[in-house]
Amino acid sequence: MPRIEFRGKIYNSEFEMPYDVRQAYNQEKDRRAENNTTGIKPLTEIVDMSPEVKAIYERALGKVEEKLASSQPRKDLPKTEEIYRQSAPDNMKHLPSDESIYRPSQPLIDPAKSVIDPEPAFGMNRFISSVLWALLLVAVAFIVTQFLL
Repeated sequence: MPRIEFRGKIYNSEFEMPYDVRQAYNQEKDRRAENNTTGIKPLTEIVDMSPEVKAIYERALGKVEEKLASSQPRKDLPKTEEIYRQSAPDNMKHLPSDESIYRPSQPLIDPAKSVIDPEPAFGMNRFISSVLWALLLVAVAFIVTQFLL
C-alpha cells in the first residue's frame, strides 16, 4: 500500500491518521479531485490522436461494426454438440461432448411416488417385541440370581 504524506507526516494508510487530520486529508483529496487540471482524459477520448492513428482506429471500429451486422444470430449458430460430432475422430463420435455432460439426466425414481413409506404397524410390533425381550431378560436374570445366590 502506498504511503501517504500529509502535513509533513507519513502515514501507511488513511486510517492511521487522527480523526481531525483524516477529515482534512479527505477534504483536500476531494478538492483536488474537483479541480483536476492535469488534463488526464479517458482512454476512449480520440481527440488527441494523430490523424494516422485516428484513421486506423476508425477503420478498425468500422470493421468491427460490419462484422457485428453481418454475423449470424446466436440461435442460428451451431451448438457445441454439432461441432463436436463433425470434428471428432470416428472412434470418438459416440462419446458425449462437454456440453452434454451438463444436461440434467432423467431421475432414477419417480419423485411423485415415494419409495420409503412409514409403516406404523411394523414400528409398533418392533416396540412390543423389544419390551417383551427386555421383560424376558429381566425374568431370566431374576431367576438366575434367585437360584444361584
